Amino acid sequence: MEAVQKAGLTKSIGVSNFLPKHLEAILKTAKVVPACNQIEFHPYLQSIELLNYHKQHGIATTAYAPLSAVTKARPGPVDDYLAALAKKYAVSEGEICLRWCIDQDVVAITTSVSPQTLLLNPQTRICF
Repeated sequence: MEAVQKAGLTKSIGVSNFLPKHLEAILKTAKVVPACNQIEFHPYLQSIELLNYHKQHGIATTAYAPLSAVTKARPGPVDDYLAALAKKYAVSEGEICLRWCIDQDVVAITTSVSPQTLLLNPQTRICF
């Protein structure tokens, strides 16, 4: 990947689902520090140690499945908290989850396979 970047075919190199031990192995020999590490990240899977490692080494954290507490994990212990915050700020619970990621310097990535969902769902509308 470093050769690909050196050739100008990509701007950045990132990794996915790497733990500190994996990143340490890369940093021993790599000339380029990964720009980001994409991990599953949401209120039920916070990976604080990994986030701290990223910050220490200048690696951005990219979250996939940041809406899991709203879309896949119901019922759960954060339901009432998310509902209260959504009501307080007049936004969706998904937007609360995305803001929570942003507040922790985590880049949140959402997705949908349906164009209709992207247009109609307030949780994904924020991505436009």
